[in-house]
Amino acid sequence: MRQGQISVYYGAGKGKTAVAVGRGMRAIGENLRVVMIQFLDYHNSKEIALLKKLEPDFRIFRFEKDRDGMDVRDAKIDEALHKEIFGEIRNAFNFAKKIADTGECEMLLLDGILECVEKGYLQESELEEILERRPEYMDIILTGTILPEGLSEKAESIYQIKTEK
Repeated sequence: MRQGQISVYYGAGKGKTAVAVGRGMRAIGENLRVVMIQFLDYHNSKEIALLKKLEPDFRIFRFEKDRDGMDVRDAKIDEALHKEIFGEIRNAFNFAKKIADTGECEMLLLDGILECVEKGYLQESELEEILERRPEYMDIILTGTILPEGLSEKAESIYQIKTEK
């Protein structure tokens, strides 16, 4: 039986999602099933349309509403919008837990989930719980701008993406 890994792609540079998707493409080439859940990412609709063509081997899910180009990662948001986004992230996170519990894929990509920890929508301990619950054969890939210390101890591979120029 295959042994899964926990990988992290983090940093301020661009390309974290692209690397994670590339890993997912390689996985489907090896006849593995991939599920990608996007958190706090509203601007990749063209990429999403392309990835949807790979279903059922590569399934992608988003739970947040498109807010007309507003980037909630950087925007000042009011309390009502904060609660709405919190609920959407909670739904996505609960779905990720279900995927980890049922083991219905060999690779789970949690794209942008580290921003959810950074912004306070999720606790680091909640994310650690998913990592501990995953089946041994499942790879989990986490992306985001920060790397919480507790998560670095759980990962087999960590890559920092930064812009040089």
